[in-house]
Amino acid sequence: MEPSVKKPKMTNPKFKQNKKKYFQAKRQVLQPGQRGFFATCNINEKACVRECYNLLNHYADLLYGPEKPETEPEKKPDNVEKEATEAENGSGGAAANNDDDDDDLDAAAAKCRETLSQRKVRFQNMDTGTTNCVFIRTLLDDPVELGKHIIKDIQTTGKSQSRFVLRLVPIEAVCRANMQDIINAAGTLFDKHFLKEPTSYGIIFNHRYNQQIKRDEVIHQLADLVNSKNIGNKVDLKEAKKSIIVEVLRGFCLLSVIDNYLESKKYNLAELANPSEKKSKDDKKASGESKDNEEKEKQPLEDSQEGKTEDGEDSKSGKN
Repeated sequence: MEPSVKKPKMTNPKFKQNKKKYFQAKRQVLQPGQRGFFATCNINEKACVRECYNLLNHYADLLYGPEKPETEPEKKPDNVEKEATEAENGSGGAAANNDDDDDDLDAAAAKCRETLSQRKVRFQNMDTGTTNCVFIRTLLDDPVELGKHIIKDIQTTGKSQSRFVLRLVPIEAVCRANMQDIINAAGTLFDKHFLKEPTSYGIIFNHRYNQQIKRDEVIHQLADLVNSKNIGNKVDLKEAKKSIIVEVLRGFCLLSVIDNYLESKKYNLAELANPSEKKSKDDKKASGESKDNEEKEKQPLEDSQEGKTEDGEDSKSGKN
């Protein structure tokens, strides 16, 4: 029997010519040593990232001014470069120049890729590896200052300017999710907040996709660390002046210390902008005032009725 001949694959030359070539940027991942903003959402993470960019850039421009573009290195004019290459190669180096053009193009493309990957922006999204959790890295020295400004503006205006972002919490330190790294990162952070004056504090712990870090162990160790900074520091879970935020995401731990965190609705933008509580309080006050007025109006009527009954009883007793 004759051996079976393999049929050649059907290939269309048009697809080879029109094949698109593009550069796909590397995905940037959350790393220790960063600082930024931790945001949570329910539905659409891409829309949440977009809203975070809009919010942070808007308020950062108001506080610190618009972001300045990076300075590019000065380029030599084309004439100088041509003269230099001609002087080096001479009249007989035309063929060598044609061969080196491809190498120059490849080197320029490689430099462009490096600049794109190493580009430093004020805010940059980092992949956390957890659903509905977004981390925006920042180059600002103090992200808590910007976070407080955003919360105050939302409280005064009553507009959250966000649809998908639920919470937007500033993060001062990122470390590995193990006790030694957490204590080391928290030690330098607590020197800034708990070393000078005694205050009340509370620890808020959340973990996602990590069952190795125990909640009670982290809370006890951090509480001992805070007390070692200043003996006057006291725990207050209801009205703490400073709240220690501990967010564990897979193998990373996000740390931050925020003033009046509980009063600010735990930095929940929807609750801060929702005036339902204010309306309920106003309604209660109005209902209380109306009840007082009704009671005041009823009092003279009751007094007059009591006087009539007394007179009626006296008259009856006189007749008898």
